[in-house]
Amino acid sequence: MSEQPIARRLTQTKGSFAAPLFLVSLVFACFGSWSGAVGLWAASAIALSITAWTGSAGRTQWSWLALPVLGYAILVAFNTLGVAYTPAGLFQPLLLVAAYLAVRGLTDRVEKAAAVSALGLLSFFALWGLFQVGFLAAARAQAFFETPATYAAVLNLPLVPVLAAVLLGKRNAPLLAVGLVLAAGMFSADSRGGLLALAAGLGFAAIFVMRVQPPRPRSIGLALAILAAGWIVATGLRALPSTQSEASPAASARAESTHSRLELYALSWNAWRERPLAGTGYLTFRYTLEQGRAKVPSYGESNETWFVHNDYLQTLQELGPIGLLAFLGLTVLPPLLAYRRLPSLADEKRLPVVASASALAAMSVHALVDFPFYIPVCLLLYGALLGVLERRLSVPAAMPAWSSKPWYRPVRAGALAIIAVILLRPVAAEAAAEWGLRESAAGEGQSAAFWLGAAQRIDPRDWRYHWYAGQFWEAQAIQSGKREAARLAADAYAAGFDANPLEVKNLLGKISVHRRHRNLLDVPADPHTLQGWLAQAEALAPLNPAVKRERSR
Repeated sequence: MSEQPIARRLTQTKGSFAAPLFLVSLVFACFGSWSGAVGLWAASAIALSITAWTGSAGRTQWSWLALPVLGYAILVAFNTLGVAYTPAGLFQPLLLVAAYLAVRGLTDRVEKAAAVSALGLLSFFALWGLFQVGFLAAARAQAFFETPATYAAVLNLPLVPVLAAVLLGKRNAPLLAVGLVLAAGMFSADSRGGLLALAAGLGFAAIFVMRVQPPRPRSIGLALAILAAGWIVATGLRALPSTQSEASPAASARAESTHSRLELYALSWNAWRERPLAGTGYLTFRYTLEQGRAKVPSYGESNETWFVHNDYLQTLQELGPIGLLAFLGLTVLPPLLAYRRLPSLADEKRLPVVASASALAAMSVHALVDFPFYIPVCLLLYGALLGVLERRLSVPAAMPAWSSKPWYRPVRAGALAIIAVILLRPVAAEAAAEWGLRESAAGEGQSAAFWLGAAQRIDPRDWRYHWYAGQFWEAQAIQSGKREAARLAADAYAAGFDANPLEVKNLLGKISVHRRHRNLLDVPADPHTLQGWLAQAEALAPLNPAVKRERSR
């Protein structure tokens, strides 16, 4: 038996695991988008890495799409490590890049299997949302996602390619059924941003199709019929007599929402003008909102959001003009390249190009009014669609290949080792903190102290772990009256505020310990120092109820 058939069988066996692994990575990213757990993000990235290894078709030529993808991810990572630390700033761009690198190297067979499995999972989420609206009296579907807008953004990414395929003449029954389910789920979210993105995606798909062939009236009618049927299903479920659904948002509520976003836009714009070059740091808009709540009266004193609801403006504020330029490359370049190259592509490449480019354009438009580029599962799907697009658009002379250079392997190994260490720390710290909090809730004080302290030491730049430890030790000081507990609480809160001077929680904790446990501290803060700390807290969050309570005391 020759060696070639054996190698071929081994490759096929290895490739059979790629599609299920991609599905696993998508599941982890979905639940990680809901919970914000670093461990789920890491598990998704690992599954994508194994997908790339098991399903790879060999070396794939780079295209110019790699520049904005890698450039944006590197810029966010360096901004996170150098300006404003948050694990999301490491793992969210990682999911974008990992999905892009994994899918761009897949074989056609594995890519098709991965696409089918993803369509099945996302169709299940669409059905889940329909069940919420029809039988759980929900006003707007969102499955398990945090907001209906996120749910709509996720469903648009498979729905737009399905409609693009229909416009190109594909009309098999499973495709139409999936399109109907996805459309009904998207309409059940009642998201204006989702509807805008869907319209944009369908418009781009029509433009791409006209670039290569006149769309048939039957195909146009079928695509519109899918959307109409989806709307009828969603509307009908809301009208079922067996349910008493909450009312959908009224026109006045929608107008108020629009006014709120305009207030957020103005706040973000003014924050960028104060730091026009470097930006304020990735995912720092929440702190901008806390400082400027008086300018956003619609959010009151306690409503929170991490997002401007315009990813372009938020990128400008947080990453500066260079970050916005990289982000524009990520959103504008794919549809432009697709439009330019479509006429010269072979027929079998046109459908994947039209489908992926239309979905990418839809999410880019959605980013004008919502925050899909800050949702891990959306970033994963966006990266995967970029990989699909690049496999069809890459040309041999696009970018030089460095893998044959003698320095490439040691440099790659060193870079991967550094990246692994950087990424391992937040995962280990989160695991230690979660276990410590569980032990604390179970009354195991000694074990809780060990694991919470371990989280502080593993990832000292994350303010949350210092805050957890501070709360634990302050509770111990209240219960036992021990001086050591009060000292450890004060030290933990101080370390947390040093790690993130924009977060007011640790500063309030430090004030509380020095005010309530003065007799337990060796060097308690004097009244003048406490007033200075309180002034800092008021500058960071002037309308925060906790700050107001501390002032009243």
